[in-house]
Amino acid sequence: MNPKMNQCLATLPQGDYALVLPHLKLMSLGTGEILNEALSRPEMLYFPVNALIALRKDTPDGLSIDTATIGLEGLIGLSGLTGNSYFQTIVAEPGLVYQMDRLHMQRLIDVHPMITKMCMQAAQLVIRKVSMELLCNHYHQIPQRLSRWILTRHDYLLADSLFVTHQAISDSLGIRREAVSLALAHVSGVSVSRGQLEITDRKMLEHQSCECYFQLKQVHPNQISLAF
Repeated sequence: MNPKMNQCLATLPQGDYALVLPHLKLMSLGTGEILNEALSRPEMLYFPVNALIALRKDTPDGLSIDTATIGLEGLIGLSGLTGNSYFQTIVAEPGLVYQMDRLHMQRLIDVHPMITKMCMQAAQLVIRKVSMELLCNHYHQIPQRLSRWILTRHDYLLADSLFVTHQAISDSLGIRREAVSLALAHVSGVSVSRGQLEITDRKMLEHQSCECYFQLKQVHPNQISLAF
């Protein structure tokens, strides 16, 4: 598999890419696998190929919320270069990633400005993504947010059937499981069975979604982003 399927790696000039390539290891990740706990230091960096990685934070009332979801456009774990991560890093959808030890990256960015530039550009995009996610969570109703969530997964996975539980959606959106069930009853364009959600009318979902979906779509999956 070509590492340049990850768009961060694809932005590097060939000479810099050749420096990174020997340190990459292809790995398969499973749903729910925790890559790093909140307030601990990431030891590895991850360049997703077809896996989706979520930055998750627990809330005071015992729920959790995903502040960003990163796929092939992104790079996970660079906060380990300077200290601890604020977020838990968890696999939202299974798939392949390229793993790299943070110490190797540290040595490269110290002396290769184009690799540093890749990281800085990516950091700007993830700040935008996290900010928009937080605004959406505050201002928009659950059916709108749920429609956006489904559309985003559809963009990443390129599949009309999403194998996902109500609890997984609850954990991602920071709402109670019962609220997911109620919202799905008011969302058109999907059919739901146990553990599976089928997209039957994408245009209807787009109509029901908030404008955040279309703005967030500008930073994935065709641009790079970096997740702490």
